[in-house]
Amino acid sequence: MYKFIFPFLFLSLFCPVLLAEQEKEDPCFSQTPESELVDQAYNYLNRKFCQPALWFDEFFVDDRFTEDARAGTMVRWYNDFKLVESEGFEYETQLKARFHLPKVTRKLKVVIESDAEEHITNLFPNSSESSDSTVGLRYDWFARGRSSFNIKVSLRPSIEARYRYSYPFSEQTVGNLTQRIYQKKKVTGEVTELDIEHSLSPTFLLRWSNYFKYENDVDHFELGSGFTLYQYISKKQALSYKASITAQDKPYHFISNSHLSVTYRHNILRKWFFYEFTPEINWPKEQNSEREKEASVTLRLEVLFENI
Repeated sequence: MYKFIFPFLFLSLFCPVLLAEQEKEDPCFSQTPESELVDQAYNYLNRKFCQPALWFDEFFVDDRFTEDARAGTMVRWYNDFKLVESEGFEYETQLKARFHLPKVTRKLKVVIESDAEEHITNLFPNSSESSDSTVGLRYDWFARGRSSFNIKVSLRPSIEARYRYSYPFSEQTVGNLTQRIYQKKKVTGEVTELDIEHSLSPTFLLRWSNYFKYENDVDHFELGSGFTLYQYISKKQALSYKASITAQDKPYHFISNSHLSVTYRHNILRKWFFYEFTPEINWPKEQNSEREKEASVTLRLEVLFENI
């Protein structure tokens, strides 16, 4: 297994890097009509920072981008072919979609997706986020320069409220706070996420991600902390390097998983077709068991249509 992982890690560190071309249209939705000095300063910092951050989130189809109220229609179908060192070959397919209802306010969308926040499960594979897909409705209540708020109701049944707030500390550094409160049948829970993003250069973005989760049915806390380093190669190629730990407080305080991975994503053949190659290593630990080491390699084939 390692003969597949480490050559790829070595090559990825020395792959050629191309500078991004300047976009003709500003993708950063920070313009406000106010003329106060504070608003002008915020708009300037947000525009300067969010161009690389927004590009990486959109290219990797990160939930931070797709769940924002300003995101439009999307259909995403991916197939994962995974080879696990201890368990052999695994296959998973999943469909996600979001679209507007005809002749209805564009704030209301039909969504087909899982309850799990994918950016959490990708960086923290041992988290207890549920990945079962369901159909629901999402209402994007508002989206302003720094914040957005939406409510989602699904057929599970479940209801969830999500609030996101961004604050630019400097031209290179931005903080993001996301709060989710939900009810799934008889389970009430909340997830708090805090991300600090720093633009190292036009081709590198570093994100420090943290989450805290509580559900009343198990009455214990779950938390995780991890780093993601994004590397721009070209308009159709990018890399992400991930390292994280996940922990729980009951039945005793322990680290439930440690994670290392690198993902190469490439847009090929058509603008709607992508593939990903992800070697990773996890060190999971169950209650009252010894910590194990698990290596795996995943090939993802993805069809992605946006704003159709």
